[in-house]
Amino acid sequence: MGKGKKKQSKTDKVAGDILDVAAASVKKFRKVTRQIAKLSTGQKLVGGIALAAAGLTYLARQEFSADKPAPGGDAGADQAGHPHPARDPLALAAAPADDAADAPARKPAAPRKNRKAKHDG
Repeated sequence: MGKGKKKQSKTDKVAGDILDVAAASVKKFRKVTRQIAKLSTGQKLVGGIALAAAGLTYLARQEFSADKPAPGGDAGADQAGHPHPARDPLALAAAPADDAADAPARKPAAPRKNRKAKHDG
């Protein structure tokens, strides 16, 4: 090897790959925008409405699958049976208040037992 030849660094390869990916993405974007520019106004409106409907359908399906109860119990409720506020935005307003007069006295949970045997040593 000649003395004047430099080794390629890994960061140069990564930067080159990122730039190649970015250039390809810009080319695809320009191609799509040129195709959209060729459409009439009515076609653009109908396409936009169809795209919005598809997006709303997707979101509705995602929310429906999140609301399905798990096999072990209700997915939208915590252990006490109250709706979970993260899954139900109205649950915070509808959740019963924990007042000492309204709620019966609950027995505190027993401490967990250590199942591992202690070794004398």
